[in-house]
Amino acid sequence: MIIDQNKLLDELANLDGWTIEGNTITKIIPMHNWKGVMMLANAIAHLAEHAWHHPDLHLTYSSIKVTLSSHDLGGVTNRDLALAKKINDLINWNPKDDSEELEGTPSRPEFRYLKKND
Repeated sequence: MIIDQNKLLDELANLDGWTIEGNTITKIIPMHNWKGVMMLANAIAHLAEHAWHHPDLHLTYSSIKVTLSSHDLGGVTNRDLALAKKINDLINWNPKDDSEELEGTPSRPEFRYLKKND
């Protein structure tokens, strides 16, 4: 079932960086370089294939634009929101928060790939 505009706005308030574009939701993810773009695009592809719900991905040298919509129903549904949340969880995961053994990506510029508060 397609989510009405008011409920969709409420849901997106809890999903950092997602906006409404027509009958889709989108997120632009800034990256440091092409290597990071490809790594994240493949990770998103893995989530999408596993969920059997596939976003449109627009890749540039330094960003990924993810667009979600349930094309069979002509708009945004709960499955789009569920996949958006999984994508956010993937992007925002910090190994340092979960484990003493995993130190996370070094902060030196040559190792960065996601552009966020890293």
